[in-house]
Amino acid sequence: MMNFSEQIIALPPRLKRRYAILRTLLYATIIATVIVFGLRVLFPTLTFTFNFKTPSASKNNLLDPRDPLGSHRTNGKIETGGTLIADVGVIGSFARASSDITLEKASALPESLEFSLRRSYRGFLLPTGEPITSFPEASTYKIDGTYYTLTDGTLYPFVSDNAYLSRYPDDAALPETGEFLARYPVSENWLGFRIGSVISFADGVFLITSETEMRPVGSADIFLALGYRFEDVRPASEEEIGIYKRGKIFLLGAQHPDGTLFLDQDTGTYYLLWQGTKRPLTDARYRDFIMKQQTPISVSTQASEERARCTLEPSLFGRSFSCALTLALRPGNGNDYEIRIDGNNADIDINTLDVSFETEKSTRSMLTLLSQIKQRFLSRFGLGD
Repeated sequence: MMNFSEQIIALPPRLKRRYAILRTLLYATIIATVIVFGLRVLFPTLTFTFNFKTPSASKNNLLDPRDPLGSHRTNGKIETGGTLIADVGVIGSFARASSDITLEKASALPESLEFSLRRSYRGFLLPTGEPITSFPEASTYKIDGTYYTLTDGTLYPFVSDNAYLSRYPDDAALPETGEFLARYPVSENWLGFRIGSVISFADGVFLITSETEMRPVGSADIFLALGYRFEDVRPASEEEIGIYKRGKIFLLGAQHPDGTLFLDQDTGTYYLLWQGTKRPLTDARYRDFIMKQQTPISVSTQASEERARCTLEPSLFGRSFSCALTLALRPGNGNDYEIRIDGNNADIDINTLDVSFETEKSTRSMLTLLSQIKQRFLSRFGLGD
């Protein structure tokens, strides 16, 4: 029978020292691991990628690879002196950005290659179009309590007063009778809200992106990052949203829809997005009408023209190129980054492109992240305002 009362044999001094050292190393390793993990959580590095050999893959989160004229450039091929442009939307304060490019085995090796980026909203980086000098013309009528617009000899009814008033002032509609209504065919297609309107139904917020489509905004953080205000959201009914098909979720990096109003703080110019351009809105009546519905999204021409650059250097084996730069771009003028790869002196064929953003290690960044975590927790359990 074993005797458990026997005295435990003490370690020799030599082994005691080894044990103490190993225990100290273990504690130090645990503490270092916790610190490294905490830093990665509080100050993450966000990486975005595009594989040009699988351009339709869902994991590709660098958006819309293209050339300066807007033509798709998803095959990775860039001619000598050509340019590759892509976009990414990201929330946070970042100290550094880096780019890594891997070329195909058969690609030529350039002697020069440059990575650059600038910050704004994608919509504000569109080319400038013709000025809008007048309120959009329309023949509108109010017949038996319903608003209509007459287009090409057909009357199109508005789904509600709310929808009509998002497009035109009340006094723009001429009063008419049923006799007038009988003169023209009435379309079965209802007209809804002004394109670019922000509406809500139940717990969702939606952007009206066309006459027939609305897109849900992915989250409150994304809504605010796009420059919108909850005070400008127009409540809608089930009948009103029923005329639209629901498009894909609106996420960070997506371009604002047509009808979005920007205000350039540098020049005082108002711009309205429309069909691939930003058009100066010079008509005061139309501008004031839209501003009653939507606060202009603040932008800066000077800030959008600032670029951070670095030269991509080849790795030891020459097929990979990388560089890192300090992000000293002016904040507060959008959360979209336009990425450019150019300056190549040879035709190249890119396999993969990676772009990383390193979160600034500051108290402000930490408090911002903790605030976001708190808001998500409160929203998840219905404890928010």
